[in-house]
Amino acid sequence: MVDKYIKSNWLLYIGIIFIVSRVIMYYQFNLANMLILDGKGSFIGTMCKWDCKWYLTIINNGYDDVVRTTPKLWRGLANWAFFPLYPVIIAFLKFFIPINPVIIGITLNQIFVFFAAIFLYKLLRLNFNDLNSRFGVTLLIFSPFSIYFTSLYTESLFLLLSVSGFYFLRTNSFFTSSVLGGLLSATRPVGIMFLIPIFISFLRKRINLNSLVILGFISSLGLLLFMLFLYIKTGDALAFQHIQKGWGRRGWGSVSVIVQIKNMASDYYNAVLFTISASMSIYLVVKKYYEEAFFNLACIMPGVLTGTMMSEGRFSGTLFTFYFALTVLANRSWTIKILTLIIFLIMYLSFYAYWVGHSTFLI
Repeated sequence: MVDKYIKSNWLLYIGIIFIVSRVIMYYQFNLANMLILDGKGSFIGTMCKWDCKWYLTIINNGYDDVVRTTPKLWRGLANWAFFPLYPVIIAFLKFFIPINPVIIGITLNQIFVFFAAIFLYKLLRLNFNDLNSRFGVTLLIFSPFSIYFTSLYTESLFLLLSVSGFYFLRTNSFFTSSVLGGLLSATRPVGIMFLIPIFISFLRKRINLNSLVILGFISSLGLLLFMLFLYIKTGDALAFQHIQKGWGRRGWGSVSVIVQIKNMASDYYNAVLFTISASMSIYLVVKKYYEEAFFNLACIMPGVLTGTMMSEGRFSGTLFTFYFALTVLANRSWTIKILTLIIFLIMYLSFYAYWVGHSTFLI
């Protein structure tokens, strides 16, 4: 009876597998903590690495006035590269709930991912049956990249805003979709790419041109306001882009093209995931999912155009279009479904150990 009810209630199904996945994740931490850190690590400390430290500077002290000179590791850098919506939300909650902001962020991220799973199911149901929609949601919840959806990173918020934005776009709720797009453009630099599916929808559904301009402006508002803030703060509206050079993102031409391509290809993990994601974009075009295809491609290309594969695995694997494309691919094949689920489960169980072990390929 219970099994029959779960099969008929998709929301209960999402809730159950979400809870199970998070219990497994915490179990992985305890196991990795004992084997790698001799039991001396903490979940909060383990989940706050790399970019998390930068977001904490914004949450606790706001944006930098000038580039940093200390500590040595951060010399010549500034937190302008990190967009404001996510740290502002946490800082706001911290004002009312005076606890460690990392705890707030981890808790908030779980809420974001849970609702993202709901919207992904609803989006998939516009195109697929219940079984395939649950398959896509299961991939998302047991994603190897769940470490980013847990840590103090923007990926979970970006995931929720983008998948819900697409759902409302597909259901012709254009204003709601554009508002979510505006929030998306205040979350990460590639959030502005939501303009692409809006424009494609304009071509496909023949939206009034004046309406398109208004929707496009609303969808860009997050980025425009951040640029205005940076201009007032630093005198450079594009400071978020220019400071990227401090992380080695110097663009093409700093060395010969052949050497640069060779260096990028030698970053196997990121290069392989980028190649898979780019191939998925082509596959989605063939299947006529144009909005998802070009949004996916537009979100993964900017990093490569800066001349490095750094973080491309994260950029590719945390987009909802990654799971959407896998659902399209496995739509009529149980073999692909089973193999994909097995691969995801293995990676889900292993990535956390790599994260605890501070493996730099996960940056």
